[in-house]
Amino acid sequence: MGTGPARYRALLLGCLGLGVGVTLAGLGYMHAAAQQAPAQAASTPAVHRAVIDQYCVVCHNGTLKTASLELDSANIEDPSKDSVIFEKVIRKLRMQAMPPQGMPRPDRATYDSLMSYLETTLDRAAAENVNPGRPALHRLNRSEYANAIRDLLAVDTSAIDITELLPTDDAGYGFDNIGDVLTVSPLLMEGYLAASRRVSRIAIGDRAADTVFENYEVPRYVIQQERMSENLPLGSRGGLAVRHNFPADGEYTLRVRLQKNGKTYIVGLAHPRQLDVRLDGQKVKQFTVGGDYQGKRPEQASSFNQGDFERYLMNADQNLEVRFQAKAGTRLIPVTFPNQTAEPEGVFQSPVTDYA
Repeated sequence: MGTGPARYRALLLGCLGLGVGVTLAGLGYMHAAAQQAPAQAASTPAVHRAVIDQYCVVCHNGTLKTASLELDSANIEDPSKDSVIFEKVIRKLRMQAMPPQGMPRPDRATYDSLMSYLETTLDRAAAENVNPGRPALHRLNRSEYANAIRDLLAVDTSAIDITELLPTDDAGYGFDNIGDVLTVSPLLMEGYLAASRRVSRIAIGDRAADTVFENYEVPRYVIQQERMSENLPLGSRGGLAVRHNFPADGEYTLRVRLQKNGKTYIVGLAHPRQLDVRLDGQKVKQFTVGGDYQGKRPEQASSFNQGDFERYLMNADQNLEVRFQAKAGTRLIPVTFPNQTAEPEGVFQSPVTDYA
C-alpha cells in the first residue's frame, strides 16, 4: 500500500508526459501549417499583382512607360497573354536588377515566389500552345525551280541544263532546301532572269527565229564498248542519247561525227558497222560506216603521208547526215551502234588509238 501513491504519481507523470508530447506535436503541426498558409497565399495572382504594384508600377506604367513596359495593365492573372513583357520581367528578377539600387526592394522569398509563378505559368502555356515561330522566306532551289517550270509551263526541263543557268544552292545540315540557308544574292537574281528568258522562249516559241545549231559531244577518250545510257536501246554499243528541244514543227538536219584519235583519224573503220539514228524510239536512218575503202591500205600508220587512205580516215563521216520531220517540244534522239557479238580475229587494237 505504501508504494501505491508513488506508483500513482509515476503513472500520472507518465500520462502528463504523454499529454505534453502529444500537445507539443500538435502545436508543431499547427506551426507548420501556419508557415505554409502564407506561402500558398503568396502564389495567388492577387498577391503578385500587389507586389508588382508596390515595387514596379511606380516606373513602369502607362504614363511613364519606362523601358516601354506598362506593368500596371499587364495581365498577371494570365501572364501568357503578355508573355513578351513578363519574359523581360523574369530576366530582371533573376538578376535582381529591378527595382534599381536605392529603391525599395522585396525580400528574396518574394523574388523567388514571383519568378516561380511567372516561369511556371509561361512554360505551361507554351507547352499547351506550341509556337514554332515565323517561317523563314523560302526560295526554290534548282531542283524545285526546274520542277515548277515543268508543272506550270509543260516545259521538259531535261532539255535545259539548270546548273548552267543558276548557281549552286547553299546547303546546311546535309540539305539544300532549308529556308534559312537559301539566300538570295545578286548573282542568283541574274541567273533567274537568264533562266526566265530561256524558258519563256522555249514555252512560247518564235516562228521568226533564225536557224539554231546545237552540238552534243562525247568526251574524246571515253571507251564506248558497252551500252552508254538507259535511254539507248538494249543491245546497243557506244554513242549517246540527248533530249533536244525543237522550237517548232518543221524539218531538221542531224549530222553525226565519229570519234577520232590523237592524230585526228577516225577510229574503227577497218570493218563495216551499222549506225542507228532514232527519234523517240523510232528509227530515222541507219548508216554503214567503215570497211568501204577501195584502195590499198598502208601496213603502218607512220606511212600515211597525206595519201588517199589518210584522207579517208579523216573524212569518212562527212556524209553522215539525215533530214527528218519533228514536232515542237522535247524529243529523245539516240545515236548508237548495234552491239556486235563477234570480233574479227587478229591483233587487238586499242579502241582509243585504233586508226582503222
